[in-house]
Amino acid sequence: MDPLTILAAAKLAASAIKQGCAMYQSAKADGMELVDAYGQAKDVVQDISKHLGNFFKAHESLEKHIHEEELKSKKVRDPELSLNQEAFNRVLAQKEMIRIETELRETLIYSAPKELGAVWSEFEAMRDRVKAERAEVQRQELIKQQVSKYRRANIKRRMQEQLTSILAVMFIILYFLWLMILIRTSHTYRSHFSSPYWYCVLC
Repeated sequence: MDPLTILAAAKLAASAIKQGCAMYQSAKADGMELVDAYGQAKDVVQDISKHLGNFFKAHESLEKHIHEEELKSKKVRDPELSLNQEAFNRVLAQKEMIRIETELRETLIYSAPKELGAVWSEFEAMRDRVKAERAEVQRQELIKQQVSKYRRANIKRRMQEQLTSILAVMFIILYFLWLMILIRTSHTYRSHFSSPYWYCVLC
């Protein structure tokens, strides 16, 4: 989903929330009960809560989208998209979401139904908590990756050391055999022993 579509969803949810708060305040001032098109009692709090969920979902989707684009741009950058345009699109989307969030915060602080309580303050506190939890999870994952990388490097190093030791031993053995063959097949050795040198080279 592109940033403009996400922003459109956020704007729609924010507009519905502000409209619901305005209707609630108007009905409260007039001492009237809000009803829907069918004359049934309208639960404004439930509607606002629903649209709040949609707004928060869009907000998180935008943050996720920007984060994914940042990671993607570090690996492969679209040659058709200039560096300036890429940066501008991210900044524009973030600024617009901040503007919408600011307006929505003011609406909920001053015009939200009392049944919602200090919903925005609670939301900000919970968001900080979730961010801290995610940061801790990412930190733990990073530690696990580093430990796993160290273990793999350590295993590779030990295998290389073992292979080097085996090759060294094999080299020594082969060198010893080659030296024995040279000795047994030498003219001096044959002159001291009557047995043919080909009968047993190492005997």
